[in-house]
Amino acid sequence: MKISDTLDPHILSPIKLKAFWALDKMENESNDRYTAANVALFLVEKQDINISRQAIQSALKSDKTATHRSTKGYKLMENGRKQLRDSNQKQEVVMIEAGKPFSAKNIILKDIFTKLKGEVLICDPYIDIHTLDVIFKNSDKKSFFKILTKNIIDKPSGTFTRHLIDLRSEGYKVETGVYSSSDLHDRYIMDDQTFWLSGNSLNHLGNKESFIVRLGEDIRQGMLATFNNRWKVATKI
Repeated sequence: MKISDTLDPHILSPIKLKAFWALDKMENESNDRYTAANVALFLVEKQDINISRQAIQSALKSDKTATHRSTKGYKLMENGRKQLRDSNQKQEVVMIEAGKPFSAKNIILKDIFTKLKGEVLICDPYIDIHTLDVIFKNSDKKSFFKILTKNIIDKPSGTFTRHLIDLRSEGYKVETGVYSSSDLHDRYIMDDQTFWLSGNSLNHLGNKESFIVRLGEDIRQGMLATFNNRWKVATKI
């Protein structure tokens, strides 16, 4: 069995792990080398993961010990497979069943949110008023929330802002930042000590089968820097 058979690529982070996963998954007896374009196409067409060739290329170049590059493409090396195995061992996986949105938002998220401390950072490419409902139902007023997104679904127009103002008026500390870039595609929640990667947007949890995975401190530190850099240039609401 391949290591890729035991992992869900949708919840792997950073991007290089998605690339390693694809290289491992595609490898067969007749071919063990693939270009960045091959990897991106496989993730998009076979896994519905929105990612570009440029993002894959950059990720693979960032860790030259994990793959070997030739004119024919990239070959996954043992170091890359080790990183995949290590990511699997570090994961605390919470499975969310399809067709159970109420349980997902009111039981599973409640358990995660009640353990979050201090400043809570949420990254989700697509948010709406239901994202605010998740915070209202599953957290107290002690934490300060920053939500980073690239698209606020605001129908009818102005609804999201009104809900945000109402939430703040009741003592919840929530700030939203819009980062208009295609780079933002991961969904995660983190505080001062933990990092949770979600396979689906918070407002749609439970509509289909997905996972929420707790990852290690090394991932949290790396994503914290990424979040803060994007937050600095995001348009605040």
